[in-house]
Amino acid sequence: MKKQLITLVALVAIPALSFAQTADEIINKNLAAIGGADKIAAVKSLQYDQNMSIMGQELTGKTAVVVGQSYRSDMSIMGQQVTQAFDGDKGWAVNPMTGGTAPQAIPDDQLKMMKGNASVIGADLAIAKDKKYPVELVGKEKQYDKDVFNLKVTRPEGVANYFVDAATYQLLGMKAMVNVQGQSSEVKVKYGNYKTVDGLTIPSSLELENPGMPAPLTINLTNITFNPKIDPSIFAMPK
Repeated sequence: MKKQLITLVALVAIPALSFAQTADEIINKNLAAIGGADKIAAVKSLQYDQNMSIMGQELTGKTAVVVGQSYRSDMSIMGQQVTQAFDGDKGWAVNPMTGGTAPQAIPDDQLKMMKGNASVIGADLAIAKDKKYPVELVGKEKQYDKDVFNLKVTRPEGVANYFVDAATYQLLGMKAMVNVQGQSSEVKVKYGNYKTVDGLTIPSSLELENPGMPAPLTINLTNITFNPKIDPSIFAMPK
C-alpha cells in the first residue's frame, strides 16, 4: 500500500513539474507574443502621439525615441507646452507651469526613469533579457481578474514587478518603487488595447497611477511609427 501511494504521488508530481516554467521561458514567450526578439531589436527609433485624460482634463502629447539613446516628450497642458528630454547623456525640461520658460537640468533620479522609457512600448522584458538584468519569478497570481506570472526585475533605476498574462503572455501591468527628489513612491501601469503595427503587437493604452497624481492618468497612443528618421538636434538642451 505504501509503495502504491508513493507511485501515485510521483505520477501526480511529474505533470506538475513538467508544466512549471522558468522566468526565462516566460520572457521568451512574451517576446514571441510581441513579434519576436529580432523584430523588437530591429526597431531603432519610434514616434507616437498621445491623448491623455485625468479627472476630466484632456491633454495631448507627442513622443520621439531613439531606442536606448534618447527621448523627448512634448505635452500640451492647459495651453502650455511642457517638454522633457534627454540626449543620451543629459536630461532637461521646460515647464512654464512651474514659472519659467528656460530649460532646466533634470535630476539624476528622474533621468534614470526617463532612460528606461527609451524603448519599444511594452517591450520592457526584452530589454531585461538583452541587458541581462536580474529576473526572479515571484510566482503565479491574480491581477486584473486574470492569472498572471509575476516577474521581479532589478533595473538600474530600481526594482520593478511585471505581470505577464498566463494565457497570452502579453504584458498586463507593472509596478515599481521610484525615488524622485528624495521621495519614494509606488508607480503602477496597466497595459491594454493591444494592436499590431509593422509586425509588432504592443499596447496602445496605458493607465498610470502615482501617489503624486490626484487620479489615474489614462493614455491612448496613436500614429505609432517605427524607424522614422528623427533629427538628433531635438534632444539637445536649448541654449
